[in-house]
Parts: sequence; C-alpha cells; structure tokens
Amino acid sequence: MVVLFSGGVESSCLLYLYLSKGWIVYPAYVITGNFWERFEYRKASYLWSYAKKTYPRLMPIRSIVLKASQPKYKLIKTEEQLFIPLRNLTLLTAVGNYAISKSAYHIGIGSLGLYPFPDNNFNYIKEVQALMSIGANVSLTVDVPLIGMKKSEVVKRFKDLIPFHLTFSCINPVVRKGKVFHCGRCIKCIERQEAFSELDKTL
Repeated sequence: MVVLFSGGVESSCLLYLYLSKGWIVYPAYVITGNFWERFEYRKASYLWSYAKKTYPRLMPIRSIVLKASQPKYKLIKTEEQLFIPLRNLTLLTAVGNYAISKSAYHIGIGSLGLYPFPDNNFNYIKEVQALMSIGANVSLTVDVPLIGMKKSEVVKRFKDLIPFHLTFSCINPVVRKGKVFHCGRCIKCIERQEAFSELDKTL
C-alpha cells in the first residue's frame, strides 16, 4: 500500500490504519513547490520516526518532486482560497509509477470530500483510478476510507491510535528557535482547532 502522507491528521490516520491491519506501507510525500512543504515534510518525518518504532512494516518516506517552485500564498483563511487546480489528479498520478515499482497496487488518499472543489469527491477519484489502471496496464485501486467523514469524526474515531500531537497541517508555518509551529490563523489551523475542540466536548 502506498499512502499519500503529509503528516496531517487524515494522512496520518491512513498510515496508522493500514499499518495496524498488517499492510506493508510505503508513505509518499509529493513536493509541488508550495512554500510550506519543507516545513510539513520535516514534521511528517518526525511522525514517521515515531511510527517506525512500533511498525516494522513501515517503509521509508519517498519524496516525489514535481515542480521546483510556486508563488508564495498569502494567508489562506477560506476554503475557496485553498483550491489548487488539479490537486488530487496531480497527487495520485505522481505516486502511480512509484506504487507499481513496489508492486503496491493500492494507493491511499485521505480525502474527506468536504471541500466544494470539483476534484474532491468519490466519483472523481474513482475516475482517476480507472484512467491510471488503463495507462499502467495493471489494476490499481485508490482507497479513500475517510471520504464523507468530518475532520472531528476522524479525530474521534482514531483518537486512541494516532499520536495527534505529532500531526501537522498549516499553510503559514511559524519557525521559532529552529522549531516549526502551527500559525493558528490559516484555514488548516482553524479546521484542526475546531475538530479537536469538538472532540473535547465529547470526552
């Protein structure tokens, strides 16, 4: 199983989900040139090291570079501003050849399907799966086990399995004394805060 892994809540849940079921998991981080990726990748590597202590079937993170640079985004506070054209198509096709090279014909992506984007729904992802299978001449399966769930539901479901304190998802990371922190103001931070706030209310 190849898991699109960024170290955020959803992709970390996928990583642990498949590892706990006994899969050999190849995490892949796709670099498209967004300025936050180098910070995100660093945090994802910390979480990978933590998980590797428990799961020997966790393979090294593979970074896949697609583009050298993109313009720096301003502070993104709304879902509409978060839209990146062809995002899911880019991510899935980027890891296709890597998956085939490892004879890993399952690819996991942590999409929830909640953003109002044209490429962020189950049918679109399954159409990409079909095209990838045709182009590769092998049967590839794109798994989206979290589709349709709210982030708060994901957090509640996996709260006893995932080291959420190590997850990281921020579009405007802050660095203090060499350490990377959430900015607390961007849309990804707000969504994260709301999800954990809802969990606290149920405990």
